[in-house]
Amino acid sequence: MTALSIFLALAIAAQGTASPATADDYVGRWNVIITDAADTFVSGGIRIDKTDAGLSGGLVWRWGSYAPVKSVEVVDGMLRITRAAGEGKQDLFEARLEGRTLKGKATYPDGKVHHFEGRKAPALPSFKTSAAWKTVKVFDGKTLNGWRLRDPKAKNGWAVVSGELAVVESKGNADLVSEATFRDMQLSLEFNVDPKSNSGVFLRGRYEIQILDNPSAKMALDTHGCGAVYSRLAPKEDATRPAGEWQKLEIEFIGREIEVKLNGKTVVKDVVDGITGGALSPWEDEPGPLMLQGDHGKVRFRNIEVKTR
Repeated sequence: MTALSIFLALAIAAQGTASPATADDYVGRWNVIITDAADTFVSGGIRIDKTDAGLSGGLVWRWGSYAPVKSVEVVDGMLRITRAAGEGKQDLFEARLEGRTLKGKATYPDGKVHHFEGRKAPALPSFKTSAAWKTVKVFDGKTLNGWRLRDPKAKNGWAVVSGELAVVESKGNADLVSEATFRDMQLSLEFNVDPKSNSGVFLRGRYEIQILDNPSAKMALDTHGCGAVYSRLAPKEDATRPAGEWQKLEIEFIGREIEVKLNGKTVVKDVVDGITGGALSPWEDEPGPLMLQGDHGKVRFRNIEVKTR
């Protein structure tokens, strides 16, 4: 037997005796993308924690909220996650590690299946720097130049009205995505939301700051209230104004550290653990665009200013 033959035989034997993945291999945060979706809602985020009682976790999938899952286990090297999906129903996520890549499928109560791939989420440290912020012009106040629809097949319900970027028809409309992309950024804008409507501003295309006509005082302080990092971080106080009035958002986002000011009051100052529902892309190590939600009701934006470095 030649030396090459011996090497190949040893390599094949080593692969055949490789140990299956353990629970520790899956612990952490994962960025996940659906590989066979028929629409643009393809992003997901999975968190697995190890506790004294075993494994626990949380999950955000496509357009939904981040929430704890029902169960997490690793059986014969396979990760199995169950998530409640209505009374008596559940979604099942099954995946294995292939090298450093998580590959699996999600099976829904109606039998439909989505396949997905993922990788460990980056740390995204907040580097301190004295570099100056530079203004990037994203809206000229006259046209939709520099913007595209999230779904090019959707109807365009956006228009520039009196110098404002407006949703004039939300039914069947798509989100609006800037051609410019950003990492660390400062954002300042004003918004005016119709009664019983909502919208959102997505930073890097994957972290939504909620815009909402808050229906109640309780909702205002929920992770879905106006100014929240959607389903992740709740506002510390209700700083909203009534629907139909102009309101101001000021945001600084460096690494994972975020500060959100609503009408001059700091409502969020914390660390964003992962993407939110509706993210355009799950890959947190990449720059992303500014994205404005346009399918949940009428809203107008003006005085949009983005700074980056």
